Amino acid sequence: MISSKHVDQRMNQRGITRQMVETAMDFGVPHNDRYCLGRKEAQRAISLLQSQLKILKKLADKGGITVVFENGMLITTWNNF
Repeated sequence: MISSKHVDQRMNQRGITRQMVETAMDFGVPHNDRYCLGRKEAQRAISLLQSQLKILKKLADKGGITVVFENGMLITTWNNF
């Protein structure tokens, strides 16, 4: 995404990193021309990511899986070895 000089200056002044901005846009609540990521939304995102991390660890332990779908319907799945 293209940034203005203004936003670059404000980010530097306020200790806001590019990764923080991207995270706010990923997990924040859109309001017209802005995204808001408050404490409640951040906590919700943390819980979601912790759950996903737990599942990803299980998938890695299994060696991964393959999922087959066609026309929006799940057909089959299997463990990768």
